[in-house]
Amino acid sequence: MAKLSLDLSDGLRELSALFDDYTHEPRVLEPADARAFKEAIRLLYSAARSLENEISRRRWNELARDEALSDHVLGEAYRAGSNVRLFPVIARPFHDGR
Repeated sequence: MAKLSLDLSDGLRELSALFDDYTHEPRVLEPADARAFKEAIRLLYSAARSLENEISRRRWNELARDEALSDHVLGEAYRAGSNVRLFPVIARPFHDGR
């Protein structure tokens, strides 16, 4: 996603506005209106799914980068002649009860 898209939030606002005529008095939903609502919901679903996929892809890529970096650091720590050293584990007298 190269640029931030506001299609989803704008579409939801527009969909809400379509219901304004139905909030003041009882009305029957005409088939044409039902089709328009259904199409608007389909487009919003598509935009939401696209955003979810983008977020998921970015999270997975970030986790993969973090894991690759950790693997590289550990590989260096265990390589013969490496100058990378692990800090010693020191017992602490206080803890938070966990």
